[in-house]
Amino acid sequence: MSESPLIEYRGNCHCAAFKFTFKAPEIKQTFACNCSICHKNSYLWGFPPEGIVVVKGDLDKTLKTYEFGNRKLLHKFCPTCGTSVLACKPDGRVEVNLRCLHEFDAVRLPIGATSNLASKEPLYNVPEPVQFDSVLEGAIVYQGSCHCGAIRYAHIASEPLKERTECNCSICTRDGVAWIYPGLTSGVIFEGLSSLTEYTLPVKEPVVYHGFCSICGVSIRERFEPGEINRDRKVALNARTINDPGGTVDLDKLELVIFDGKAVLPAYDAGW
Repeated sequence: MSESPLIEYRGNCHCAAFKFTFKAPEIKQTFACNCSICHKNSYLWGFPPEGIVVVKGDLDKTLKTYEFGNRKLLHKFCPTCGTSVLACKPDGRVEVNLRCLHEFDAVRLPIGATSNLASKEPLYNVPEPVQFDSVLEGAIVYQGSCHCGAIRYAHIASEPLKERTECNCSICTRDGVAWIYPGLTSGVIFEGLSSLTEYTLPVKEPVVYHGFCSICGVSIRERFEPGEINRDRKVALNARTINDPGGTVDLDKLELVIFDGKAVLPAYDAGW
């Protein structure tokens, strides 16, 4: 039986400071993992059989490294735009976040397998919850954080979560985010915002700023500039960052709302 022909795939972080290629047979499925950081980043993994070729930037100088636990995987993200691009193993093998591929819709592909690493030692230590004085009777508090815990928040909601929004724009697709929008009557208390880096599209008058942790790269929130388009919104939270050790928040059971960001935002150009 003849071998499958190789296809060249191209990928980049959103700001295109880091660009790479690799050759592989046609990618027909992705791979996921339920560990703490894969859940927060919603990684869709691919495994280039011959590694990658860096065509712009540097694996260690352009990208920032985050490691935790047994430190057997080096997670690489762009410190400018926050895109989590890939992970490196000690033996040199590279795992690519397929969300970063250029003109390639990894989300449409089936997930071939999900690694059950959430229960493997060492277990993830959930960051301490944000402390506050009191809440109104009947309020529900959702505690969340980036992976390293440098940025934490408490979302004080008047009712249980009902829906999540996923956007197909070039930033949100790469970040793998699932947005929830606290209403103007809800409250969000943040701690550690000094570790937050904000990134936005290179447009004349930005209205949305994507915020991610400068230490671990996890996307935490969107901040909206006041204006007609955002009159009912001040901030969006990435629901994947909710810390739920009790298992009471099942994102898959929330109503999924798809926002066609591709259609309303300027066409994305990574310079390929």
